[in-house]
Amino acid sequence: MAKTMIVKLSPWPALGLCCAGLAWPAPARAEANAAQKAAAESLFDDALKTMRSGHFAEACPKLEESERIDPAVGTLLYLGECYEKLGRTASAWATFREAASTAKTQGETERSRVASERADRLQPSLSKLIIKVVPETAQLANLRVTRDNVALASTLFGVAIPVDPGKYRIVASADGYKNHEAEIEVAANADSKTIEIPALVAAPAPAVAAGVAPVASSAAPAQNPPEAPPRNPEPSGSNGLRTAAYVTGALGVVSLGVGTYFGVKAISKNNDAKDLCTGTICHDPAGETLTKQAQDAATVANITIGVGAAFVVAGVVLYLTSAPKGKAESSAHVEMHPLVGRDLAGIGLGGVFQ
Repeated sequence: MAKTMIVKLSPWPALGLCCAGLAWPAPARAEANAAQKAAAESLFDDALKTMRSGHFAEACPKLEESERIDPAVGTLLYLGECYEKLGRTASAWATFREAASTAKTQGETERSRVASERADRLQPSLSKLIIKVVPETAQLANLRVTRDNVALASTLFGVAIPVDPGKYRIVASADGYKNHEAEIEVAANADSKTIEIPALVAAPAPAVAAGVAPVASSAAPAQNPPEAPPRNPEPSGSNGLRTAAYVTGALGVVSLGVGTYFGVKAISKNNDAKDLCTGTICHDPAGETLTKQAQDAATVANITIGVGAAFVVAGVVLYLTSAPKGKAESSAHVEMHPLVGRDLAGIGLGGVFQ
């Protein structure tokens, strides 16, 4: 990612030679897609403007994101500069070293030299933190040591690690032991601090409830008494039959309602037609239409009432047959009769159920 426009604008003499190197063509490498490159360029340009305004705390995250999206030696060099301005000497040192290594790999000798010089200049002022772990704790197989929630490899125990000046929280934990937590502050300008993690204290065993004696592991498992069979169990299929009875009956009632509606409609249309027609032959077009509508409605009424009646009867039969065995035998007497009048046509359903 070439960023040649920065050469004329950089206010820091130390970066002058570095910026001149940005004008050199970089070797071919895997290119990010156009949208990513555009975002990385925008972040880079905005970060440089922010740095010139002296707002390094705002500029560094933008350079970090630009480097993450589209890695480039030039971005690393400015990021190292930004860290250094914030006093994050260890981060600046590590970033300059990464820039030197990357530039060397890409054959950019001049930028590799500049980055190495910047790293070497910072090295004497690096502050360091040593985390020691006593042997009895270090030998725990499940030991975990973190520095500000970042895991620390066991190979770094006892090693002087360059860190940025500031406060650090060290936590050591292991299964079955209490956590050991400590805070330490590392100053700037080659400060060196050491913190030791002592032997971890075993966590107390879970408390046993009062009055309950522990059971020996060799004791035979307690036998649960057999559950008493439920009284008068209802056959498993009865609930399904009863549900089917309710559904079938409901469909029958709906069908009867629809049939009754069309029956009333047929009677009404027929009465209207009689008002317009005389005799067996109707010569009034409106009367003929009403007669046809009455016949159609009557047909629908007959079909739906018949279907509805069948559904209702089927629902009653299903309900009676779903009665649990062992109970008194159920008996039923069902009667159906038509309901016909001037403004009514339907079917009546009645009977005796025991």
